[in-house]
Amino acid sequence: MNRSPDPRCLCATVRRAGRLLNRRFEEALRPAGVSPSQFELMMTLRAAGATDQAALVRLLETDQTTLSRNLKLLLDRRWIETAQDEQDARRRSYRITRPGHEVLRKGLRGWKLAHGEMEERLGAPISELWPLLDRVLQAARGPGSSYLGRGSV
Repeated sequence: MNRSPDPRCLCATVRRAGRLLNRRFEEALRPAGVSPSQFELMMTLRAAGATDQAALVRLLETDQTTLSRNLKLLLDRRWIETAQDEQDARRRSYRITRPGHEVLRKGLRGWKLAHGEMEERLGAPISELWPLLDRVLQAARGPGSSYLGRGSV
């Protein structure tokens, strides 16, 4: 059986699609030694520049515990580093290191291949999918939430 008992369940379908996409991108990023969640975090830091943890929670729309765990892994691997926040000396910001940029460079090769493969399998320009995904994200955030837009990857 390829479907859940109720194929019209948005949550189940989106979760399943997410797991399958995650597996495909795990395979694509494996040669670079980085996971999809680590890659997303590093790409977000690359796009945003030095960023504190509270801002990263908002940008990634994740929880503090998950983010802390991923930051620790990246710090241990020396792919990111902390620096004193330029606007508030009590805060720490995170930024990508030279080895981290190298990991991103290697990871981008696999990411581009997987992304292109998915676009080909979908049979239409992936750009047509973004408006619908943006609507799903906005609906999931609920009324009154501020729109943050797509991630940086």
